[in-house]
Amino acid sequence: MANRERLITTLMDLIRIDSPTGEEDEMDWEVSSRLQALGFKVQHDAYKNVIAKLDGEGEPLILSAHLDTVEPGRGIKPQLDGDVLHSDGTTILGGDCKAGVAIVLEALTAVRESGATHLPVEVIFSRAEEGGLNGAHNLDFSLVSAQRGVVLDGEGPVNRLTVAAPSQNVVKAEIHGRAAHAGLEPENGISALVIAGHLLTRLPLGRIDEETTSNIGYLEGGLKRNIIPERAFLDGEIRSRDQQKLEHYTDRFRQVFDEVSAMYPEARLAVDISNSYQAYRVGAEHPTVAMLARALGEVGLEPRMEGSGGGSDANVFFEHGIAALPVGIGVRSFHTKEETAVIPEVLQGAEVVERLVTGV
Repeated sequence: MANRERLITTLMDLIRIDSPTGEEDEMDWEVSSRLQALGFKVQHDAYKNVIAKLDGEGEPLILSAHLDTVEPGRGIKPQLDGDVLHSDGTTILGGDCKAGVAIVLEALTAVRESGATHLPVEVIFSRAEEGGLNGAHNLDFSLVSAQRGVVLDGEGPVNRLTVAAPSQNVVKAEIHGRAAHAGLEPENGISALVIAGHLLTRLPLGRIDEETTSNIGYLEGGLKRNIIPERAFLDGEIRSRDQQKLEHYTDRFRQVFDEVSAMYPEARLAVDISNSYQAYRVGAEHPTVAMLARALGEVGLEPRMEGSGGGSDANVFFEHGIAALPVGIGVRSFHTKEETAVIPEVLQGAEVVERLVTGV
């Protein structure tokens, strides 16, 4: 069965490995070595995602997590206070998604120790998940045969199942105005930042409804205080679990850009809105939900089925016909210096995955 002390050691060892997005090689080497020691055949696709397989009996099962972390995530010093693991306060903890990786490794180790019969397992550790699900988007699905599984990348306890997640449209816009000296001839300039301000006050931003949000998360432009800014760039997104709403607000964004563009006929606004990932939604009767409910019941937990406003590798799996649902990994406050991992919940995650692998 899953071992608490071994799990803590593994988790802390993984957390100490720097793995910001784009710098996952050391994590790759560590997890690949551990999987090979457990009898897995480990391979990599062209994007260097880890795809590892272990033969078994029955319908194959995917166990997935990602290798990268967000910044500030270098030189993390994990500290254990009772049942709670946290950083020293100068960095994130990296529980997202090191706790997910540790859960997979501990569960597989426990299964091997027990000698129990188990399902065929396909472990997928993706790269560059943060900021765009890039590893999953570039995953070589010809190397994947399983059609069901779990994504160990959810906030909260393992019984928190993300049964609905949104589509995301990425919004990128470039504004070209006209530079001029701010003191000598400001009337000859067209400020790209003023145009950006008009956009920001007209776009529907923030929480639109319970399943729809939008945001402009990045704005840059200008050169110096005495130059009317010629150029500005905006980067944002629109998300919804409802496709019609996503399309409606995408159209509204385009309309606002057209309206503001008409206000400044001598400027140029170029906007690109493209889909990053698609929504999914499943019900309580779905086979993957039922599979998870059985495993959770074995450790005395009831499933909590929730919708999310965030995307994960699961969105991409669903696009490829693979029903792999995110579950909680015992971590709170993702992407912040206040991030924590609650060890009893991380351990429960390993216990549930152990039961999934043995085909409960």
